[in-house]
Amino acid sequence: MTAMPGQRDVVELLTADHRQVQELFDGYRNAGDPAQRRRLVERITVEVVRHSVAEEAHLYPTVRTALPDGDEVADEEIEELAEAARILADLDALDPRDREFDPLVRRLMDVVSMHIRGEEDLVFPELRERLTPEELLALGLRVGETTAAARAAPPLSPEAPGPGRTLADRVRDQLTGRGR
Repeated sequence: MTAMPGQRDVVELLTADHRQVQELFDGYRNAGDPAQRRRLVERITVEVVRHSVAEEAHLYPTVRTALPDGDEVADEEIEELAEAARILADLDALDPRDREFDPLVRRLMDVVSMHIRGEEDLVFPELRERLTPEELLALGLRVGETTAAARAAPPLSPEAPGPGRTLADRVRDQLTGRGR
């Protein structure tokens, strides 16, 4: 497989996602207005869920087969994403002026940062070592298709249809086709 111009391998693509989320975190740290903080948390939610769906569909099945301890590594990374999803659900239910909002966002930042370090320090170097450049490009293409489809999806309405439906739930359903 020959790379098309602009095509990135899975490591480059997911690392770019990591930087985008870190920039959103930086924006949150600098935001003072509760409405702006809410909008940033909503953008963080969309990006984290989009990233999680792509990794769960494409990256972690490869990690399970390509790395010697792949099942353990994939399970640990998936649990970190699940913890982030739980925090996002809690944030969805809070007003940004609530005294619990900022500590919860800081907890989210910690969990996501730990996830990023795990992938960038362990998973990505091992994948580069064990997969061919062509395999890394093919995996990047599949992840890129998932994320592109997510970005092309129509925007979600602000209100959640039905009780207990968080923004993270609605984004995940939109990306995976559940609920159609």
